[in-house]
Order: sequence, then C-alpha cells, then structure tokens
Amino acid sequence: MKVLEIMRRIKGFSTPLGGVDWDLPTPQRAVARKVIVYLEDRRVLTRTRIGMIAVEEREHCLASVQEIRETLTQILMEPETGDELAESLRAMRAACRRFLNIVGSDHSGWNHDHIDDATFGAALGELRAVFGIQIGIIAARYKIDLPEELVAILPASDVDGE
Repeated sequence: MKVLEIMRRIKGFSTPLGGVDWDLPTPQRAVARKVIVYLEDRRVLTRTRIGMIAVEEREHCLASVQEIRETLTQILMEPETGDELAESLRAMRAACRRFLNIVGSDHSGWNHDHIDDATFGAALGELRAVFGIQIGIIAARYKIDLPEELVAILPASDVDGE
C-alpha cells in the first residue's frame, strides 16, 4: 500500500500524549471533474443558436462569461489545482477576458449596443472553440466522461466518418 493510499484512509491518529489530524488535498482529477460539472450547465457555452442575439441574451452571455472567469480564478487559487490543470484553466480564463474585451463592458457597465450580431457571434464562437479544446484536454488527461452538452463544442474529429 502506497503512502497516498494510507493517507486517504487515515485522517488522523491519537496517542496518550496527543494526536494529529489532517485533511488531504482533493486530487486533481476531482478538481477537474468539478470544473467539467460546472461548465456543462453554462448555456453560453452550450446553447446552439448563435444567430440574432437579443439584447437580454447578450447581457446574460456577458454576465455568464464574467461569472465563469471569476470561478476559474477561484479554482486557480486552490493549491490542489495542479500545474497541468491550471494551464487549461488559464487558457479558458484568457478566452473569457478576450470575449469580454471584444463585446464587453466599459467602466460604467455593459456597453454592447455598438457590437453587431456578426462580431458578437464570432467572439462567442472563438470563446467556445477555446473552451472546447481545453475541455477535451482536461477530459483526456483526467479520464473524465463528458456530457453531450460539452461534447458539442469539442473540436471536430479529423478521422473520416467520426
């Protein structure tokens, strides 16, 4: 039995002279799985219609991307995230920042009236492409099954018939 296996089974011990308790860090795979579960419910990434986007929908998209960015930042600050997962999370966070810079806000709030549908749709497509690549990397690296919602934004297969 390896040390990590032992540590997972034992959270502490006591002796007549005192005791020791510890909490084990969440394995990186568990953190990666939480990221996938969080992202699968983000409609800005998975909703299929991109065409004519109403102002209310744009506001929802912008708020959702900002929330995703903040959540990724919080996960990156956790020590158990690990370097490999952090690399993917940073790429996704940079995509959020780019999206917000293109279609997002000025300092007084959302200023999206000047963005046409084509620009908004292209920025949203770019965001989804980056997330699709990084989600694919995370799923492969940590052997996580993906829900259909996220499979839709993965890069197309280059193998004929798939």
